[in-house]
Amino acid sequence: MRISFTLFFYIMRQFLVTVGIVLLTFLILIMLLDALELVRRSHNKDIPLFVLLQMVLLKFPLMGQKIMPFVMLISSVLTYTKLSRTQELVVIRSAGISVWEFLFPTVFSAFTLGILMIAIINPLACIMISRYERLEAKYFQGRDSFLAVSSSGLWLRQRNYSFISNRDIGETIIHAEKVGTEEDTIDLEDLIIFMYNSSNKFSKRIDAKEAKLLTDFWHLKDVIVTSPDGTTRKENEYFMETELTVRDIQDSFASPETISFWSLPGFINTLKKSGFSALPHRLHWHGILASPLFYSSMIFIAALFSLRPSRQGGTGLLISSSIFVGFLIYFLSNLVSSLGLSGSIPIVLAAWTPVSVSLLIGIGFLLHFEDG
Repeated sequence: MRISFTLFFYIMRQFLVTVGIVLLTFLILIMLLDALELVRRSHNKDIPLFVLLQMVLLKFPLMGQKIMPFVMLISSVLTYTKLSRTQELVVIRSAGISVWEFLFPTVFSAFTLGILMIAIINPLACIMISRYERLEAKYFQGRDSFLAVSSSGLWLRQRNYSFISNRDIGETIIHAEKVGTEEDTIDLEDLIIFMYNSSNKFSKRIDAKEAKLLTDFWHLKDVIVTSPDGTTRKENEYFMETELTVRDIQDSFASPETISFWSLPGFINTLKKSGFSALPHRLHWHGILASPLFYSSMIFIAALFSLRPSRQGGTGLLISSSIFVGFLIYFLSNLVSSLGLSGSIPIVLAAWTPVSVSLLIGIGFLLHFEDG
């Protein structure tokens, strides 16, 4: 490679400064819009102002991850447009340096930023967005999470609610070794249930072979009920009141964004062993894994709009065109992701298709338009 270290670091510095400016600009705009949305949602709710401000700040790293491909695309367009406008690219080309050589500093920077996103920003974003979701559940939804999945099975907490007396009568802790999920119901196997009264005193233990979630009831089979004094009785069927629905339980899972890249494989295995679908978490993991290459592909896409500005009609048109292409890629990514989540195509294909298509389009058009 004939590009000197001086030129390499010069182009890289220009690119990284532009990335910082564009990223900060986008994050400020997102912060303002998000703050307005939280204020709208908090209307008629007694939510402290510092909580709303905290929620806005907690989303910063996650939003930075999501918009980073657009940031790479626009920053590359601005960087190479500036170099073209100042005739620096003309000098670089006249020195015999090919397009691949003077694109390498930005491609290297984008790929390195992608790795840093995985190693540092992603774990930080997961911690902060977890805190955000807890605040949202507490102040906006008025509920706490009641589901935990671990290597020992499923742990579920529910409030005991009597539909006859229309009042809260205690709490129940449910543990199941295996879980089966269908579209409109959940089946549990090998259950142990601990029930507590409204004074938080142990009232009974229930062991059951299986349970099915029905409307307002758990339907248990092959049941052994143990009282606090140690006496037991067997029952073929047992109905336990509940306010839980299938949607409540599914929505209580930790979202993929709250689990770091390094912890996702173990969590995915736990979900599979428990009987739940891990498609969203697998798709998210592959998406993060592909991000360094995705960022790099944005450089090649941007090069199509920025290396020959005189033929494109100016900086404004270049940026507008690149943003349009960015939205097309974003639409393609969402479409393919939806197909992957529905099971229509493999998850690996759903996660890597947008990256591969972007990379092939960028490199293909550069090979066609550039002479090396």
